Amino acid sequence: MSKVEKLTWTVVPDSSETGKIILMAEAVHSHGAITPTGLREEHLDPVQRWCEENKCGKRMAFHIFHFKTEKELAVFLLKWG
Repeated sequence: MSKVEKLTWTVVPDSSETGKIILMAEAVHSHGAITPTGLREEHLDPVQRWCEENKCGKRMAFHIFHFKTEKELAVFLLKWG
């Protein structure tokens, strides 16, 4: 199994039509591949805790986070991007 070096975030296309901005987490592995595979709870739990503590975004699925505004998204990406 490859080590996850960092998380990357991709905006789900057309997500703003739902009134929310949706980001999907992906893993950058030590061998350079970017993929949603290899992610574990240990990678995303700190992100979820930060979102709850800062009332910025909400985890909606294993690797999916929703944001109400562009401002929320920007604050999130400053921390986790």
